[in-house]
Amino acid sequence: MLRTCHGAGLYVLASESVQIPWFDCVFADIGDEQSLSQSLSTFSGHLKQISNIKLQSTRQSLVLLDEVGAGTNPLEGAALGMSLLESFAQDGCLLTIATTHHGELKTLKYSNEAFENACMEFDEVNLKPTYKVLWGIPGRSNAINIAERLRLPSVVIDTARKLYGSSSAEIDEVITDMEKLKQDYHKRLTEAQYYLIF
Repeated sequence: MLRTCHGAGLYVLASESVQIPWFDCVFADIGDEQSLSQSLSTFSGHLKQISNIKLQSTRQSLVLLDEVGAGTNPLEGAALGMSLLESFAQDGCLLTIATTHHGELKTLKYSNEAFENACMEFDEVNLKPTYKVLWGIPGRSNAINIAERLRLPSVVIDTARKLYGSSSAEIDEVITDMEKLKQDYHKRLTEAQYYLIF
């Protein structure tokens, strides 16, 4: 567990003025915490770290959780991840930022106003992130597309797409449309700001 509770600071990478709250401590559960000597699986290692964070964090803390609920049965992991995030939101800390591939966690925003979705824009042509944050849009997995671009056999790709299902593909299509709309909005906003200056 990364814990920073003494004077430290970083420049805020933002194109506009921002205000950031003061945090008394920064806690992070990032990476693989498995331990053969302590008989901890990756999942158990993460739970041990998160349990320690829950005990030590205050209402002025920043908590960073990478792939919350991962490393176990996806349904159980998603349920546990949702419960953990709701617990941090209700009585835990000032701000929790969590990454996930669990679709269920991405729905928290629609049942609890304490949550917000965001994702990292992904360049599917070059198979890499653009490092632009898209607020209000849940991220989507690009696993099958990446596998296809990396030339996994087409029979594997076709079978994966069938197993993934049309409803999941439709959700990804809606997210893709949202991403495109957001990009178009920002492009038009930038153009409008340019014309307002002149």
